Amino acid sequence: MTSKTAPSAGTPSTGSSAGTHAHDGTAYVFDEELGHSSASARAGIVEVLKRELIGPAEGDTEVLTTPPDDRYLLGRIAPTRLSGAADDLEAAASTGAPVTGVEEETTNATAEEDPGEDTDDEPVRRGLMIPASMGLRFQVPADLDAIAVHVSWGTYEPVGRNDAVDGRESRTTRYCRTPHYHTVSLPLAEFTPGRTQDYALEGFVTLRVDSYRDASEPGGRYLVELALCNDQVTPRRIPVNAWMFQTQIHVDSENRDVFLPVHDALIPPPPGFEPDVGSEEARLELQYRDRLEFAVGRTCSAEWKVHSDPDKPEPRRAFQVRTTWMPTVETPQTKAADVPGAELNMQALAAAATGPADGSFGPDGSDDPLRLGLEPIVSAYTAWLGEQETSVTTLPEHLRETAAEALTEARQVRDQLAEGLNHLLADPEARRCFAFMNRVMADQRVRSQVTAVRAAEPNISEKEAEARVLAGAHPHHWRVFQLAFILMQLPALTDPGLPRRSGELASAQLLFFPTGGGKTEAYLGLAAYAFAIRRRQGLLETPDGAIDGRAGVTILMRYTLRLLTSQQFQRAATLVCAAELVRREDTATWGEEPFRIGLWVGTAVSPKRVSEAEDELKRLRERGGAGNRGSGAGHRFSALQLGHCPWCGRPLTPADVTVGPAAGIADRVILRCSDKLGECPFSEGDGNVPDGLPVLTTDEEIYRLAPAFVIATVDKLARLAREGHAATLFGHVARRCERHGYVPYPGYDSSSDYAGCTLGEDGRHKAKGKLPDATVRPATRLRPPDLIIQDELHLITGALGTTVGLFETAVETMCAWTAPDGRPVRPLLVASSATVRNVADQVHSLYGRDVTIFPPQVLDASDTFFSRTFPADKAHPGRLYVGLSTTGVRLTAAEIQTTQTLMAGAQLLFDRLGAAADPYMTLVGYFSATRELAGMARYMQDDIQTGLAKAGRSRLPRRLGTDFGALHLGELTSRIASADITATLDRMALAFDPDIDSTAAKAAAMAAWRAGKPAEGRNSAANPYDVVLATSMLQVGVDVPRLGLMLVVGQPKNTAEYIQATSRVGRDPNRPGLVITLGNWARPRDLAHYEQFRHFHETFYARVEPLTVTPFSVTSIDRGLDGALVATARVTQAGKRDGLNPEHNAGCVAEQEEALDLLVKRLADRIGAAAGEEEAKYSRDRLSSRLGEWKKRRREVEKKGGELVYERGADNSRYFPLLRSAEASSNRSPQPDEPPFVVAGSMREVQPEINLLVSPDPQRLADAALDGAPAWQRQEPKGDEETGGDSGEAVSDGGADKEER
Repeated sequence: MTSKTAPSAGTPSTGSSAGTHAHDGTAYVFDEELGHSSASARAGIVEVLKRELIGPAEGDTEVLTTPPDDRYLLGRIAPTRLSGAADDLEAAASTGAPVTGVEEETTNATAEEDPGEDTDDEPVRRGLMIPASMGLRFQVPADLDAIAVHVSWGTYEPVGRNDAVDGRESRTTRYCRTPHYHTVSLPLAEFTPGRTQDYALEGFVTLRVDSYRDASEPGGRYLVELALCNDQVTPRRIPVNAWMFQTQIHVDSENRDVFLPVHDALIPPPPGFEPDVGSEEARLELQYRDRLEFAVGRTCSAEWKVHSDPDKPEPRRAFQVRTTWMPTVETPQTKAADVPGAELNMQALAAAATGPADGSFGPDGSDDPLRLGLEPIVSAYTAWLGEQETSVTTLPEHLRETAAEALTEARQVRDQLAEGLNHLLADPEARRCFAFMNRVMADQRVRSQVTAVRAAEPNISEKEAEARVLAGAHPHHWRVFQLAFILMQLPALTDPGLPRRSGELASAQLLFFPTGGGKTEAYLGLAAYAFAIRRRQGLLETPDGAIDGRAGVTILMRYTLRLLTSQQFQRAATLVCAAELVRREDTATWGEEPFRIGLWVGTAVSPKRVSEAEDELKRLRERGGAGNRGSGAGHRFSALQLGHCPWCGRPLTPADVTVGPAAGIADRVILRCSDKLGECPFSEGDGNVPDGLPVLTTDEEIYRLAPAFVIATVDKLARLAREGHAATLFGHVARRCERHGYVPYPGYDSSSDYAGCTLGEDGRHKAKGKLPDATVRPATRLRPPDLIIQDELHLITGALGTTVGLFETAVETMCAWTAPDGRPVRPLLVASSATVRNVADQVHSLYGRDVTIFPPQVLDASDTFFSRTFPADKAHPGRLYVGLSTTGVRLTAAEIQTTQTLMAGAQLLFDRLGAAADPYMTLVGYFSATRELAGMARYMQDDIQTGLAKAGRSRLPRRLGTDFGALHLGELTSRIASADITATLDRMALAFDPDIDSTAAKAAAMAAWRAGKPAEGRNSAANPYDVVLATSMLQVGVDVPRLGLMLVVGQPKNTAEYIQATSRVGRDPNRPGLVITLGNWARPRDLAHYEQFRHFHETFYARVEPLTVTPFSVTSIDRGLDGALVATARVTQAGKRDGLNPEHNAGCVAEQEEALDLLVKRLADRIGAAAGEEEAKYSRDRLSSRLGEWKKRRREVEKKGGELVYERGADNSRYFPLLRSAEASSNRSPQPDEPPFVVAGSMREVQPEINLLVSPDPQRLADAALDGAPAWQRQEPKGDEETGGDSGEAVSDGGADKEER
């Protein structure tokens, strides 16, 4: 039964502006009055997007001057079949029109738009159609009487030049919209399961119903699929009035809760389908049991409504389901817990910790202010776990065992937290170091915020910025989870031999918290405590000899992407600056050795030697790039990795760098703050830090000075086999020069890996300039790193993770030592991520340890006590995701139109709301491959820029870019130099100014320019970006609170990348993020995510794909063990005068046979702990075999009268190398006289490259065709008519950016 009705409360309006306002054509009128917040600006942009991409932009009976199929990309369905298309069998037999039917230039889409490289997800080459139907599927109880289906759409009738429209004569073709509404009542008794039932609506428009009866549960249920179909048959060039626009279906049943969830975890699964108790799948079923899906879209997406009552549990049935072409999901904010009575002020905690231990605060220490400030955290968590235990009894029986197991793990975390608090209260040294940590972190927090303020507002003074920061709500405060995580780790940092850190059952500590939640501050706090406790423990006497904790690397922090490394370097540098100032105040307590930080990354990022930095700086000065203040901008200087002084926020340029001696140390790259008045302690001036900022960016300085904090990329570890001097980082040192720092022993031929320390005949350095006499003495072994931090653990996966995992065996062996009481010692391992799956297996494979996850998820993913999600509302807006899938439209055309709409809409809102709309004025475009990004960059500078600058077909304003009218385009990809990353990030923080960037201001400036009058403007260096285009480099580490708008083109290859990338916008709760996901409709995965857009985003943390690493597979061991063996041998032998460390001592292998045999045993044992006895045996045999090859190579070289070296100097006929690169190996066995050890130069060299050299001379081309093989014949491409348009296959460009490095 069908009826034609007018729109009502029960029937959805098809237009965002349908009949709500009278549009006069001179101003853009919004359906809802705009507020003055960023959330209102965001809502306005979403409304603009709906009007411009779906329509109707001007109401239900709008009249357009452009064809609607050209203007509206979404919400349309085409005729089902084309007449005269018999020559195209696929078109004739398919539902939907070929994309060549209309507006060929805009909508002709083929598979060439697919950016993916995964062949199993490539689009079908042929038959790509504009859909002729849309709909949804849902489930209802079998005993339901009937459902009501409300259908609406619009059609457009062209009106010729001589026809009148609204009583006026039309001079151009116009298109008048006619709305259509229908309601169909569907009694379930009329359903015929397994058969399609048609309900004619009007003309050729049909509602098709498919049903299936599921009787597997009591009462049964119907699975219903509805489709709105356009059954017209039209010519190949489809008439405008044959299209259906703004199509929509919504279904209800008299407002009753009748729609069942697709899957309900509270219902026991059928036998054989239960997830294993304790498995990750069982945990996710439990923790996401209340996030239900009630409908799935078909071609479009689906939405639903439930009757919510804040005083009752969320209902498990919906009362309405409907289709939508632009699904929106607002993910709620996650906030840290607030514990009444807990002291979170860092300065207050520092003061409380400086008092004596518990005994001085009464018999039980109950009056201890430190106890009073921290114990509420433990007590509140204990009470919360008690509430969770009570809740377990209310769960269905099949979920209780999993819940009880999760609760047990949470109690273990509570016990570790209580242990940490008791340790802190009872240990005087722990209290002293805790006070140091809090004081240093308070300074770090304030100074980081000062730097951020001054970067965004360059004209503000340091004192003004500091006053603003201190006037804020929490200028130097912890979040509860940060403080709790630190308390849990204090015993392991204080006692290096603690079983939880160094025993056979040691655990890695994983900080699992949403992006932007503050993970960085948590492990920076741990770093500050590790600084202090190590200095206090000082020189230790161990069974293996003395080990010195007063110097050396304390923290080794590793990343996978250099963008992340660069930005975290700035944060960590602020911490080290704060620690150094505190140390200088009390050297008796914290030692004479300065706290420094080093950036240890690839040579493409920073220089390897001081001389290289000096040459680079000299070239800059010769070009005038570093000779005066500010002129360094635009000139790259790779040794300068900081854009601003980490202490005061002043800009830094190459003019602030000098090369030479400083503080008694020769050959330094010295960076000083640019403060000319000397008020910044790191600027030049009496009483200031003599060698400026405590940062090291050349490999040479890092090896010589062994900074307390080292930030590195994981790739750099692969260089250990080739960099003997790098042994310093792991505490293995040879000699200490008073002038140069730690220097290695010379080789047996007196050559040295560091040539800068050349002694006189008396064995001393003579005075030179400001440098006094200096001696070189044997060095005591330094204490290896106590804390290894692996940030963004989810990136250590796949081929990279496999290689890293194998090298971890070497790293742990290098860091091993023996405590004074004889217990073995390993570093404390801390990892962090917001998106991980299968983490226990991953950590065990990588590090051979168990894992403790903090905070543990117990019964509900939205509440861990330490973090809670709050429902999104006007007071607490979340990040808003908007889905687009322009089926049948060329993806590049959709990119262009969507981008123009977003940027023009942002300009409109900026004109109306001013600074509140600033977060959306910079569009961040995210792409899965550099090839796609390059194409978009071209469109930005051509089609989009031109389209924005001229009056368009809508009422949106024109927009001129900030780069003198052109769009100011930024880029964050592997194509940009590392030295430019900091400048790009700083510019991303620059805000738009309503007095300069509004439409009215630009018009006034143009009028003033034409009149020859001065106009208000700004320096070009202060121009904000209109657009920033990025690839996978953006997904981690970028923290620019101002950013609010992102366009994601194509679904990234994994969910973790999608979550991480989109979390870069909306990091400030007052500037909520807006993410537009433009799917590639030709890729099945993209389309599936779009059709289930709402449920996917409500559960996307549970959708993160499991991580896999196989570091001890036979292939991995065969390819990577050479590097691990050589690296470990060179590092651990650095303290031996005739050891294997020097470059020219590779031939000492026979003399070190006993030490190498012990090394093989340790490596094999470590592999066994991570993989098992079988892998350990294979590795042991393989290592022994490789040692045999090493010795054989030495004997062969000796027969030739040569010398065995590792690699350098191999061009000399006397020297024969041991190592060759993976590229040179070409995956084959070594040839005679070829170096036997294959060692990659990077963790990412998992396969040798294939270089094709094609000669233009046919005589030099070899034909290796097989005899009798069929002759090759060129396959002629089929014509456009047969293929339905372009027939090009998608060609991979190598995938997403592979960052270094």
